[in-house]
Amino acid sequence: MEVLEKNIVVTLCKLEKIFPPAFFDSMEHLPVHLAYEAKVGGPVQYRWMYPFERLMHDIKQKVKNRASIEGSIVEAYIIEEISTFCSHYFEPSIQTRLNQVPRNEDEGEFDLVDRLSIFTHQGRPFGKPFGRHLTTQEFNAAELYVLLNCEEVQPFGKYFDDYIRQSCPNISQIDLERRREMEFPAWFRSYVS
Repeated sequence: MEVLEKNIVVTLCKLEKIFPPAFFDSMEHLPVHLAYEAKVGGPVQYRWMYPFERLMHDIKQKVKNRASIEGSIVEAYIIEEISTFCSHYFEPSIQTRLNQVPRNEDEGEFDLVDRLSIFTHQGRPFGKPFGRHLTTQEFNAAELYVLLNCEEVQPFGKYFDDYIRQSCPNISQIDLERRREMEFPAWFRSYVS
């Protein structure tokens, strides 16, 4: 911490040489005090007010009676505590706040033998459905992504690299990747058919 406390002053002096004076206001001066504050105050989670502010915001949203806000806040807090406590004793099949399915859970993988490995994850629709035609560039990018990220196609990628290296023995890795992006989907189509 002592090293950080000394280094921040030197770093700010170097920044003052680079940036114009108008860049510096009171906010750029605050890191000078961070090392000292961490030494004196300890870990930030013990002196941070954000969790309490967030809790108060959530409880204030539940206030029903605007005439006696304090009583409504207490009532909302008690109701939340009671419902949390009681939900521990419900059957596991009953969905509560404590055992609900995570927001992005898609029920894992489902086994379909005739699908490529890249398409084994179950998905959910998001937003309003609408039809759209892909441009040629978008279609080529999607096709290349599927081919390069599919386990079943990986051996063919190696065959393509060998094919290019045979035709151009001195090709660099960058040129090989560029040709893979441009030519691999068409080569794969002709190779498989």
